[in-house]
This record gives sequence, C-alpha cells and structure tokens, in this order.
Amino acid sequence: MSSVKVLKTLGVGKGITMDITIDEAEPEDSINRYAMDTRSTGEEVLDIPPHWHKNHSEYLSAIEGRIEVTLGGEKIIINAGDPAVLVPRRVVHSIRSFEGEKFVFRERPNPAGMYKAMFFNDIFSTGKFQGFFHIMRAFYDGDTYAALPLHIQFIDELFLTVVGGIAHLFAPAKPEKL
Repeated sequence: MSSVKVLKTLGVGKGITMDITIDEAEPEDSINRYAMDTRSTGEEVLDIPPHWHKNHSEYLSAIEGRIEVTLGGEKIIINAGDPAVLVPRRVVHSIRSFEGEKFVFRERPNPAGMYKAMFFNDIFSTGKFQGFFHIMRAFYDGDTYAALPLHIQFIDELFLTVVGGIAHLFAPAKPEKL
C-alpha cells in the first residue's frame, strides 16, 4: 500500500493541474515528504515568470515529458528520469513547458514543510491567477519575489514589501488550510 496521498488537486490553467502530495512514510523534516506535481495535457503552455525565493530552495524534476528551466540566466531542459535540479535560494528562475507536449514536473521545497503547498493553494485558490493584488499578497506571504528588470534583489524586496503590504488591504486573505 502506497504511503503517498494527494492532499488536494488545484487547477492551474487549461489542461494543467497541480497535485499537492504527502508521503506519510517520510519524516516531517524530509524533503521527500511534501511534493507538488504539476501535470499538463499539452493544451496550454505553462509559463512561470522569473522569480526567486529568499528563505528556501527547491528541487525540480520531470516525471513525464520535459520542461525548460531558466536558472540564473542559463536555460536547462529537464527530461523525465533526469536527476532533480536544485534551485538555490536567491537564484532567479523561471519554468516553461513546450507547446502541445504533455508533462508532469515535481517540485519539492527545502527546508521541508507545508508552506510551499499553502502558497500554491493560495495562488491557485480559484483555478487561475486572480489579479495583481492577489498575486502580490500571495508572494508577500509566500517567500516569492518577482525578478524585476533592474536585477537588483534589494529593489525586488522593497517593491514586494510595499506593494505586498498594500495588497493585504485589497486581496482576499490567505486560506488557513488546504
């Protein structure tokens, strides 16, 4: 009997869903305990814009198909079966799928924990991006910083601190649980 359970499935886009999973056999502090598996039928391209994380790194891997990850300006194609790619904290990265191609890619946060699942539950709470203020509030609450054109992380942090703080006045509150 498998110890991996789907806690929630989120709509991400047309033909794109994300399963938030838990492996109950893994200890709470294991990076293998929680995973987010994004899968696509190929109907729509997944395009996650450049961003970075101040307090966590993440491991990305392709379970089926392939994805393109831009990591610190370098494009990497991750194919199913390749070793997971570490995205270190504070490194700007983006993710893009290939037009018409099915894929499943997995993301695991480091340090381990439910915080990344809660971020995705927040950002995709209605099955799509809800607008600028909601995104900024979710980024503010979820350790995600938009990589602005100046490529100066202090400016990115300042922008998010101000705009994310203001967004708390206009955006819906962060969901408390999955």
